[in-house]
Amino acid sequence: MSENERRPLRIGKEEQLRVVGMHCATCSTTVAKALRGVKGVEEAEVNLASGTAKVVVSGARLRDLVEAVRRAGYDVVTERLRLRISMNPEDSRRVTELLEGLDGVVKASVNPGTGEAVIEVNPYSTSAEAIVEALRGHGFRAQVISKAAPASAGELRGYLRALAVAWSFGLLTLYLQYTSRPLLAMVASAPVVFYAGLRYHLGAYRAFRNRTTNMDTLVSTATLVAWLYSAYSLAVHGPVFFDAASLLISFLLIGKTIEAYIKERLSGEVVRLLPSRARVIRDGSEVEVSADEVKVGDLLVVRSGESIAADGVVDEGKGEVDESIVTGEPMPVTKSKGDPVVGGSRLVSGFLKVYVTRSGERTYMAQLMTAVRDAEAARLRAQDLVDRVAAVFTPTIIAIAVVTFLAWHFALGFPTPKAVLFAVAVLASACPCALGLATPMAVLVSVHRLAKRGVIVKDGEALERVKDVDVFVFDKTGTLTEGRPRVKDYVELQPGVMELAASLESLSSHPVAKAIVDRFGARLRGFVKDFNEFPGDGVAGTVGDRQVIVGRPEFVAQNCEGQAKGDVAVCVDGRVAGWLSLEDPVRPEALELVAKLKSMGRRVIIATGDSGPSAEAVAAALGVEVRKGLSPDDKAELVRSLRQEGHRVAFVGDGVNDAVAEKEADVGIALAGGTDIAKYAGDVVVMNLKGIELLLRESRIATRKVKENLAWAFGYNSVLVPVAAGLLYPAVYLSPQYAALAMSMSSVIVSLWSTVPL
Repeated sequence: MSENERRPLRIGKEEQLRVVGMHCATCSTTVAKALRGVKGVEEAEVNLASGTAKVVVSGARLRDLVEAVRRAGYDVVTERLRLRISMNPEDSRRVTELLEGLDGVVKASVNPGTGEAVIEVNPYSTSAEAIVEALRGHGFRAQVISKAAPASAGELRGYLRALAVAWSFGLLTLYLQYTSRPLLAMVASAPVVFYAGLRYHLGAYRAFRNRTTNMDTLVSTATLVAWLYSAYSLAVHGPVFFDAASLLISFLLIGKTIEAYIKERLSGEVVRLLPSRARVIRDGSEVEVSADEVKVGDLLVVRSGESIAADGVVDEGKGEVDESIVTGEPMPVTKSKGDPVVGGSRLVSGFLKVYVTRSGERTYMAQLMTAVRDAEAARLRAQDLVDRVAAVFTPTIIAIAVVTFLAWHFALGFPTPKAVLFAVAVLASACPCALGLATPMAVLVSVHRLAKRGVIVKDGEALERVKDVDVFVFDKTGTLTEGRPRVKDYVELQPGVMELAASLESLSSHPVAKAIVDRFGARLRGFVKDFNEFPGDGVAGTVGDRQVIVGRPEFVAQNCEGQAKGDVAVCVDGRVAGWLSLEDPVRPEALELVAKLKSMGRRVIIATGDSGPSAEAVAAALGVEVRKGLSPDDKAELVRSLRQEGHRVAFVGDGVNDAVAEKEADVGIALAGGTDIAKYAGDVVVMNLKGIELLLRESRIATRKVKENLAWAFGYNSVLVPVAAGLLYPAVYLSPQYAALAMSMSSVIVSLWSTVPL
């Protein structure tokens, strides 16, 4: 697979939508088709398990996307904001255009008389804070008057209501029919069929209108055939089965309610880590506000057992903080004045006042939720098979049901009621939902499980690719080592050389620069000018009246006279004037990880910009290959050459210098040095090297779960449909209501099995 095939070029922007009303593979296919039909849409992927759609657009408006989904018979979760804007009446048109041009805004209406604006937004791509800031940037002050919470799918609540009605009237129907009161049984069954089952009838109508079929088509057809035939049979004094129609819906709703609960619990896992309320100091007193109202500069009051509502720095107090959401480590960390804390972490004991440095969509948790939503929308290779099957599944089942009726009634001579029951059972037993959930549910569970352990999967497809990786290429400094190198020894060919080097390096943030400054000081820093940094090579500039270059020996040798040695060489006024050797302790977890990778048959290579003896020392300590003296482009070229040889390559790095190599690899893994997830280029962000082992383990689990889920889904339909059609009759007979129960439980089993850790 070529690079372009694996990761297509995207020049448009990406929009995430939460779609309401999908519950089978055909639903997600229909929504994807509707979105791709919008002019300007480059790509659309819809995930059934998470209910999200990821759309890449170049020119299409968000409003067009939302309307396309709604025309297809589904809905999109949006949030309604009401703002008061300081503006002149004649500015209303300009403000409307400004608002509708902002990312995440579906539509806006501005009242020039009152200065109020009503805005419909996509809460997954913008916020009230972002809109207020955008208006301020264009000279308009705005204040949030009200904010309606996102119109959630309400899927679980809807299923619970329908389930209550279905079983209340369903049991009554059963009692009346078995006490020989068929007319009353018909009346009692009507609320079940036409209210509790309304979602299926509407879904079938939407599918028909869009010239497709789905699970709703099967359920609606089965229920209406059973109920309407019973009504006809009642009129001609024949046998009725209103109980079958009622229990079909009732049993089906049990499974769908459990499935909705599982999905809602999973989708809200990360969100629940943040508190909904927070206490802040304002005007000298402590007040409680919504967590959404916390702003940069606020002082949060956090007591023992409470979660921290935003990122910040401890201003006062001391306490033990559980930061497992970031680090994956269960042991709490002691925090005191000046220490950073992350929103979503929990104060186990103590008392803190936290000065807020990042709030809203800039916080670690907001970035985490964005990354998780992106990963949830991943499309694994197995999904292509599911889509092909889903396209023909429902028409095939309907055809089988028709053939079943004809065979039992005309070929085998069974009475019409019995033949109808066999046909209805076929419709009720077939389950396209299990097929649709098999892949996305496994991915969703794994992504969430990793996120809670401090492993952020930004590209869900990497979860599948990483299991095939056979070569791991690691950056050295800060990745395999602690990233705090120390000067081991040095040679000065001229007096004061190291002082000049330290003064120049004081303007760099590289770990080697810090080591040199720590050892030799930077007394001449104020005399540095014309400073230039060459990523992966070194630095150059003027210190006082001396031209100084500090960097890799190869880099220095290319620009100076003399022999450059050691790990870092120093050039003064065009001649090599000294060098120094460094030592950087290997991370303890690096030894464990490399040993684990080698035991799994993976090849490990160190790719480092260092060209001195320290690189070889680290490689020897780990027992792996090393490629020294590589620039960022050289590292990327190494990855390319390995892939051209047929290897699957993962590159693990910790700095901006590694971004090119990470992008070039099959899987780029960034070792995070902070909580700004967005700045890391990798497909996966890990907080420590242990996260790589977790990633590999979860990749194997997710892949296996997908295969097992698909095997179950295909196996279930292959067995249950023939049984429902009466293939084993009279030894085994599956009535419509129990066929429906089996249908609903099939998707529940897929959902539950995906959540079971192995």
